Amino acid sequence: MQPLKRFTQCGSLTMLFGVFIILFGVSSTALTTFGKTNNQPPPTQGPIIKGRECNTHDDCSAIDRTSCVKDPNDYKLRCLCGDDSPPSNGLCPDVLKGLRHKCNSNNDCEDGMVCQFESNNRTTGVSKFMSSKTKLCLCDNDNGYVEDILHDICSGANQLMLVNIFISVSSLLAPFIYSVLMSMRKIF
Repeated sequence: MQPLKRFTQCGSLTMLFGVFIILFGVSSTALTTFGKTNNQPPPTQGPIIKGRECNTHDDCSAIDRTSCVKDPNDYKLRCLCGDDSPPSNGLCPDVLKGLRHKCNSNNDCEDGMVCQFESNNRTTGVSKFMSSKTKLCLCDNDNGYVEDILHDICSGANQLMLVNIFISVSSLLAPFIYSVLMSMRKIF
């Protein structure tokens, strides 16, 4: 029995060592660079790219898929892409458009927004001096979305996220609750 016991202990240690190697992925670069100093200079940060400043959506007509909206970094009106990023080499990615971006249909806008002309009774955001002749992605007031001026988003989306989380958690717990109820049924 003594040799078998020693073999089992040795085998378990070997197995444990193998698991550690797989989990932590010892690589040859980690072994060769241990103890060396980093002689490479830190990467230089490129210039911060900003969109062109504007006053109206017409100022941005030269750059396709841009709208004159508030820059989230410095709150100046700039020609930005639908995701509020500056155009890269004059091009914007094909993404859903955020709040107050020019649009043609509801399919252009993010969830919780509709593509419509801005009514004259709305005085939030930058609408006071923007043209009402352009369709914009605006918060879907009919479905409970309200413009949050401070964060420049449509509020109400947080409620949808909470509902989705609740549904996900409920679906994960449902089998457990069902099994508990079934076991209690057998007891009584």
